[in-house]
Amino acid sequence: MSGDDRQKHQGHVVDEVLRGLKRIEYGEIIITIHDSRVVQVEKREKTRFSVRKHGDCTGRAQKE
Repeated sequence: MSGDDRQKHQGHVVDEVLRGLKRIEYGEIIITIHDSRVVQVEKREKTRFSVRKHGDCTGRAQKE
């Protein structure tokens, strides 16, 4: 890979990571590297729900 090609590749990788960071609120960005090169960028996003503490640990209402 020539120097110009390597810079384009690195720029594309950085752009992809930044794009993922801008769109994710909770989760992970996973960068996979093979032979010293980034070959994959994954985004795992979590959706968080507000939980009220009414009942036991399974979320069922307590008997009164």
